[in-house]
Amino acid sequence: MRINGNGGANDNSLNNVVGIIKLLSGEVLIGRIKSINDDFILVETQEKKIFIVNKKAISYIEVTKFK
Repeated sequence: MRINGNGGANDNSLNNVVGIIKLLSGEVLIGRIKSINDDFILVETQEKKIFIVNKKAISYIEVTKFK
């Protein structure tokens, strides 16, 4: 399943989703997603690194697992 970036729209359905996040900059993050607010998500990788990402910077999210 793929979720396209929605430009910061409120989307709490991303909470606790594990996926591959492709950013517009070309970077790829793989980890568990938590919604912070309408504009940002928190991504925790398996290595326990934390990334805060602006939703407007997301190209797409490929969901690998729902929790």
